[in-house]
Amino acid sequence: MKKSLLAILSCFLFVFYAGCGRKGVLQEPVPKLPKKVEDFTVIQRGGRIFFSWTNPVSYIDGSPLEIVKIEIRALEFSGAESSHGPGKAEFSRQGRLLSDLKIGQLQTNNNRAILNLDLGKTIRQKFVFGLRVKGRKGDWSEFSNLVELAPLLLPLPPEGLKTECFENRIVLSWQPPDYFADRKSPAIIIGFNIYRSTESDFQKLNASVVDKPVFEDRNFSFGQTYRYLVRAVSGNESDLRESEDSEILGITPRDIFPPEPPAEVQAIVSGDGIRLSWLPNQENDLAGYRVYRLKEGESRPLLLTAELLPNPVFYDSSVEKNCLYVYSITSVDKSGNESPPGKIQVRT
Repeated sequence: MKKSLLAILSCFLFVFYAGCGRKGVLQEPVPKLPKKVEDFTVIQRGGRIFFSWTNPVSYIDGSPLEIVKIEIRALEFSGAESSHGPGKAEFSRQGRLLSDLKIGQLQTNNNRAILNLDLGKTIRQKFVFGLRVKGRKGDWSEFSNLVELAPLLLPLPPEGLKTECFENRIVLSWQPPDYFADRKSPAIIIGFNIYRSTESDFQKLNASVVDKPVFEDRNFSFGQTYRYLVRAVSGNESDLRESEDSEILGITPRDIFPPEPPAEVQAIVSGDGIRLSWLPNQENDLAGYRVYRLKEGESRPLLLTAELLPNPVFYDSSVEKNCLYVYSITSVDKSGNESPPGKIQVRT
């Protein structure tokens, strides 16, 4: 009897413990992969290739990502292989680090990189570029979007950039490059692009390629510091490429330009005084007017308006009879620039 009870108890315990901890079908662990870069860009300027991208901030599972490594790889291909170049699978298998390809020196900084090309090895060769990142935990991300580029021989940058400030424009001028980046082949350019910066990145000013080595910037403010650079443009309409940057030239335009003098000054002797009037000035930065008077026999004119006049009229009640007066009216802008005078002679 005791043996039977022990056997039943043993079976019960076996079934009980065999079922403990079971959670269903075992799942394969999800690999810890960073999200891939989606906006990888590749641009050639002069003898260098510029890479830029936005670094992902999390893993695929949503957890925070701390990037510890970034790889830019490339794969050389011929036009006969595919009209669109290698695909992701082929690139993942055969793409090589730029240092292994030995096509130039790479400098990387956070989300930007510059490849100084070995022109002798790369001109008119076709490459496809991709990028991937690795976090402190887990494996590499998938490769980014792939970008194809066939480096070309491009012009040297423009030289001798100059600026000249006028009342309504800043005029830039420069010397076009004589040679391509190999410094031997005569440069063939179709024009120039002009860039300006205040405190942020440089922004292109021209809507279309400028075909002469001169440009007028009419959208500016006095007292604001601007920085300019110019790039030469080569290629064709379907594939326009730029040289590297010219020197960067800064300028802070100052308003040293006086307004126009008041026009059509008129004077009417009325009662015990003289009434002056003139046409209003049209300058946007006009602050007002000043009136000066020179009496016959005196050597220096007298300022009659301690404050600027806001309107083009003035009544002088401090005149004497039988005297000759010369009135000078000037216009003044908000920077304090004063115009030449508009004059009129009056006898009471």
